[in-house]
Amino acid sequence: MVNNLKSLIIQQIKRVFGNVKVYDEPVKQGLVTPAFLVLIFNSLQERKLAKQVSRTISINVSYFPKTKDIRSECDDVFQTFQDEFRYISKKYHIHSLEGTVEDDVLIITFNVNVLLQELVEETKMQTLGGVNIDNKD
Repeated sequence: MVNNLKSLIIQQIKRVFGNVKVYDEPVKQGLVTPAFLVLIFNSLQERKLAKQVSRTISINVSYFPKTKDIRSECDDVFQTFQDEFRYISKKYHIHSLEGTVEDDVLIITFNVNVLLQELVEETKMQTLGGVNIDNKD
């Protein structure tokens, strides 16, 4: 689920921002700008009633600008991110979207909450009041 979510975020970044490089792991050398780096840095799971599980996944998207007017470029990218990333793939709602510029890099953080239903395999009843149940069709 986490890798699928990361892939959906990357696809949406490419759709919204066009032909921009998107990395899914930190780059040590050869970073091509402009570029995004998408990392999932935390995942929290809570059990709920009726065999439901709530997951909160925290995502960090870093943007490495290309122009010398870094502040303006980062402001424009963050504004576009706020407008176009209310949902991921029209399915996952984004919560707590924040953006800051540190060391000439725009750092965007947000959470995605997902409610899942646990699948539990149950053994079918083999007898009913002392009568065997024949499962043959």
